[in-house]
Amino acid sequence: MRKLDISKLDVLALMRYDACTRCGECTATCPTGGEAQDVELVTPRGKILRLKEFYKSQYGMRAKLMGPKEIPEEQLKELASRAYECTICGQCKTVCPAHLDTIEMWENMREFLVANGLAPLPAHEQIVKSIENYDNPWMQPRTQRSRWSKRIEKEVKIKDATKEKGEVLFFVGCTAAYDPNIRDMAIDTARVLARAGVDFGTLGNEEGCCGSTLLRTGLLESARSLARKNMERFEKASPSVIVTSCAGCYKTIRQDYPKIGKVDARVVHITQFVNELLESGKLKLDERVEGVVTFHDPCHLGRHNKLYDEPRKIIAAIPGLKMVEMERTREEARCCGAGGGVKTAFPELAQKISTLRVEDAERTDADFLATSCPFCYQSLKAAIETKGSKLKMMDIMELVRLSCVP
Repeated sequence: MRKLDISKLDVLALMRYDACTRCGECTATCPTGGEAQDVELVTPRGKILRLKEFYKSQYGMRAKLMGPKEIPEEQLKELASRAYECTICGQCKTVCPAHLDTIEMWENMREFLVANGLAPLPAHEQIVKSIENYDNPWMQPRTQRSRWSKRIEKEVKIKDATKEKGEVLFFVGCTAAYDPNIRDMAIDTARVLARAGVDFGTLGNEEGCCGSTLLRTGLLESARSLARKNMERFEKASPSVIVTSCAGCYKTIRQDYPKIGKVDARVVHITQFVNELLESGKLKLDERVEGVVTFHDPCHLGRHNKLYDEPRKIIAAIPGLKMVEMERTREEARCCGAGGGVKTAFPELAQKISTLRVEDAERTDADFLATSCPFCYQSLKAAIETKGSKLKMMDIMELVRLSCVP
């Protein structure tokens, strides 16, 4: 019999698990549970009930009176697998009538599984090792992190924030820095900032992974180590503002870093920052961008941080561009399927979810499907190509760049 270490389940988490009313409201909207309605353990409710069952079997009143009940190893491993069959999109939190913070519950459950040697899953091990060895999840050398900027070095002045002080620090993120299919996200962001006359720099090759991937897979201690290193770099650079173009980096630095240490700078997402530049008149959008666009709300930007209006205000400010909404949008937006490690461990499930989101967009008859998250961009673009859809995947900064950079 395995004796479970409950030290990683905090009292608040246990109270939340116990407060679950088993109503099933979350099952209908859960992107993974919705794709596996016949498997209760895939649903949010199913995972909560199973963990409560295990807890009570070893620490409940009956266990105290009669001794802990044996938990078969295969059942523990099944819970671990199902716990990662979740994008941590937060849709269950939105609809929960008991107002449970399910986002924190799922992350805490994964910390508990890691502490008990049941996680992370084998499929995640390569990514974890890559972050530990290379400071990024893509097994790319640290010396190539700033390679993306070479394309625009004659066009845009980007300060080396490790040597020069600047008002704004652009935190590029691993995906935009390394993935050749996403690199334009970083390039377009830099061009837009330069066009607005922003005094900005990057940490170049010294920038480290934000740690989001480790946090979402339950590897809290490893993530804390990364966070502390980045916070030391932030302190040395001493910017007034830290801007991220990755929704995942934004959530991590804004919400998770303050639990570990102090970040003196104001942390904003690029959509917030650009919207402020537009409202202040520092950035002008003059060039017409003809077409119809629909916007996909990234989970880390929307449900996790309530940033819904800023991207839409930016789109509304671009001449020639018409905005149409999908049926499920803002708080009710369907997840792209890429979050929470699902795309790595359960690629077929992730593809099903992303395909459903593309179909949502297709029903609007839009020309462009825009977002502001590299993982959403990757996932949705792949689904568009697989389906042979007429939609064109766009990052919102590409649309802005088309309207303001000659």
